[in-house]
Amino acid sequence: MLTVDEAAARLGVSAQEVRRLVRTGTLPAERIGRTLVLPDEAVDERARMPVGPGRLLAAPTAWATLWELSGERADWLDRSARSRVAARLRSSDAEQVVAAARERADRRELRALPAYRDRVSAVEGFVASGLSAADAVGADIVAAGAAVEGYCTEGTLERLRRDLGLSDRGEPNVVVRVPRFADLPLAGRQHMPVAVVAVDLAESSDVRTRRAGLDLLTAALVAFRG
Repeated sequence: MLTVDEAAARLGVSAQEVRRLVRTGTLPAERIGRTLVLPDEAVDERARMPVGPGRLLAAPTAWATLWELSGERADWLDRSARSRVAARLRSSDAEQVVAAARERADRRELRALPAYRDRVSAVEGFVASGLSAADAVGADIVAAGAAVEGYCTEGTLERLRRDLGLSDRGEPNVVVRVPRFADLPLAGRQHMPVAVVAVDLAESSDVRTRRAGLDLLTAALVAFRG
């Protein structure tokens, strides 16, 4: 039997999501004293299911999914958790990967003065993604005139605000995403892994950009499955 926290870790979701699944009858559970427990078999069966459109992965698992799909090792997960990530990827499609990774980061749309806009990408700790990294990962989309996009920590974002005057006012020309996982290895990267770039593109409201992201994810899934 597993506790709620143990089941959440095995499924790669939050404890709150596990309790919701129990309330709706999706997962069986019982109380032993004051502790809610779930059968190992039921949790393992759920873990093997493909990620559906409504199922959100906890940030560390979402990032591990995108890292592993990109051919990079998610060292923050143990071997069994990485194995479950691989199993989900083998049974998920591009749309499901995008949906499951929605909680990976907080998105900020900001404005930089034209003279400072292109300097954002050169700041240490800012890692290009989305349209700013499309060419680097082979996405079939032209990024001319697009907003600068990338990931960084809250600390780097504050430095960008202070040194380059990024503001919440005006027409956005910089998109910053702050990961909801503090241990994500960003240091030394010029751009994010291919699956991260693809998901960022696939979340765009522009039809061509979204299609380029989904195509890139589909190719990554095919390559992952060998």
